[in-house]
Amino acid sequence: MKEADPTSEALEDATIQQRIHGRLRTDIMLGRIAPGEPLTIRGLAEKLGVSAMPVREALRRLAAEQAIELLGNRRVRIPIMSINRFEDLLAARIALESEAAVRALPHITAETIAEMERHDTALDAAMARNDYDQWLAANFAFHRTLYAARPDSIFLPLIESLWLQVGPFLRMALENVGPSYTVDRHVEALQALRERNVMALRIAIEADLRDGITHLGQRLMRLDEALTLPAKHQGRRPKSRKISPPPA
Repeated sequence: MKEADPTSEALEDATIQQRIHGRLRTDIMLGRIAPGEPLTIRGLAEKLGVSAMPVREALRRLAAEQAIELLGNRRVRIPIMSINRFEDLLAARIALESEAAVRALPHITAETIAEMERHDTALDAAMARNDYDQWLAANFAFHRTLYAARPDSIFLPLIESLWLQVGPFLRMALENVGPSYTVDRHVEALQALRERNVMALRIAIEADLRDGITHLGQRLMRLDEALTLPAKHQGRRPKSRKISPPPA
């Protein structure tokens, strides 16, 4: 009887862990799991058709990336967004992504721009049919293609950590208030890339983040505040201002 190869088993376990981590990471980044939604290791393992061990390891890694909060009784959840946390995430995204874009500029090719244009077209199509899953995926892909143009960029892992934290909230904002842009900042960014214009690129990326995340976030916060207003008028002390999850 042939003995089991421990090296092969270890590689298989590592592959499963990578797959589960990648699946959960994508689900969180695209907002498929709502902020505050309670999750259990057992429930996730059953959903994904694996044992609890790779799920536990994936959640440990996601917690290190601040994408989830570990609660008691083997439960986890996506952090609920507060105003201060939202503002910190926006400031961090602007600082890192505008700098990553500028540093990637010398490495941009015609093929890079063509790929970004394809993602932008997919984004517009998804927006037209209110497909928020594809909207977020195409938007992140547009930015990732730009930042990844610089080989071995240390910025991209840091940026993706921020995307993990803001993705569920952005999805919630899209579902509650919908996207509404007056200027297509992606067009401005693409033009800046063609012209090799550093300042125009930095401005376009910052404006894209402010027009997108800030606008959506502020609208959802106003909506959330309006929903808590009756409690204030009835003399009850409102709860601390957190962004409510979307209605079921």
